[in-house]
Amino acid sequence: MTTSERGAHARAVRIADSRLWETFGSIGLLSSHRGLAPWPYTDWGRAARRSLMRADVTVPGWLVHLCRVGGGSLPSFLLPVPSSAGQAGLADEIALLRAVPPARVREELDRWFPQGVPVEVRPLHADPAARIADLCAFLPRYVRAALVPYEASLRAVTEDDILLRARVLATQGPDRLLGTLRGGLSRRGDVPRPYAGTPGGLAAAADASRLVLVPLVFGRGATLLSSAPNGVTAVSYQAEGAAVLAGEPRSGRRAEGRADEPARGDRLEILLGRSRAAVVRALAAPTTTSDLATTLGLAPSTVSEHLTLLVAAGVVRRRRAGVRVLYELDGSGVALLRHLDNRNRVDAPSYETT
Repeated sequence: MTTSERGAHARAVRIADSRLWETFGSIGLLSSHRGLAPWPYTDWGRAARRSLMRADVTVPGWLVHLCRVGGGSLPSFLLPVPSSAGQAGLADEIALLRAVPPARVREELDRWFPQGVPVEVRPLHADPAARIADLCAFLPRYVRAALVPYEASLRAVTEDDILLRARVLATQGPDRLLGTLRGGLSRRGDVPRPYAGTPGGLAAAADASRLVLVPLVFGRGATLLSSAPNGVTAVSYQAEGAAVLAGEPRSGRRAEGRADEPARGDRLEILLGRSRAAVVRALAAPTTTSDLATTLGLAPSTVSEHLTLLVAAGVVRRRRAGVRVLYELDGSGVALLRHLDNRNRVDAPSYETT
C-alpha cells in the first residue's frame, strides 16, 4: 500500500466513544448470563443486579429477548452511529434513539425474525413509538443503578484505548489497527467487512469503506453493528482493560498507615504485598500514575514507588502517549497474573505498536 493509499484508508476509519453502545453492551451481558457473568464482569454483574433490584429497575422484556437471541447483538435501530469521540453524551444519543421512525423498527424486526416476530418482541413491533419512549426513560435509570459507580473506570479505559489505537492508526495505518481488534471484523482484500450474529446466523454487512470503530469495555463475546443512511458503518470491538471491573468500585482514599497484609490464600498478594498486587492487577489496563492512585485510593507517591520497582523488575513497562506517561503490564507481568492470580485472567495487550 502506498503512502497516498494509506492516507485515503486512514481517513475512512475513525474511532469514537459511545455511552449508549456501552450501556447496551452491559445490558446484553446481564441478559445473556442468567447466573454469574464471566470474569472480569462477575463482580460487576453481582453488584449491578443488586443495585437494579434495590432501585426497582427492570430491563424491558423485549430487549432481554433481543439480546439473548442475538447473542448480545442488537438491531441497528437501537444503535445510532457515534458522531466522533467525546462529542456526544448519553442524553444526546438517547435523543437520536427517540427519533427513530417506527417504520424502520418494524422493518428491521421483520428482517431479524423472517419466520415471524416472537411473542416477547411483539409489543415493540406493535407500537414502536411507545416502547422506544419507555426505553429512553429506562436507560438513564439503568445507568445510574448499574454503571455510575464504575463510570470513572469505564471512561479511563475507553479514553486510553482510543488514544493508543488512534496512535496506531496514525503511524501504521488501518491494516495494522484492524489486525489488533477483537470483535466482528474480517477483511476482503483491502476492505474491512464488519459482521454480527443475528437469529438467522452470521450476517455480513455491506463493504465498509467508511468505518467507525467503537470500543466497549462490555464488548466481550458480542459485536454491535449499525449503519447510517450516508453509508457509514459502525462496529464495536473489545476495549483493552475490562479487568478494571474485577472487584468492587473504589472511590476516595484508604486510611493511611493500614498494614499491607495479604489476603489469606491470595498468592499474588503473598508474593508482592496487598497494595503492589493491586497495582499489578489494575495495570491490566494501561493507565497513568495519578489515575492509579485515584482508582486504588493510594497516595501518588506510594503508587510511583511501586511502579518504579515493577518497571525495574521487568514486570511493567512505561510508554509515552502524547503528554501522558502510561504504565502497562509487560510480558512478564501478564505471565505473573496468569500463573499467580487466584481470580483473574488477563490477555496480553493487543495494540503493540512495534
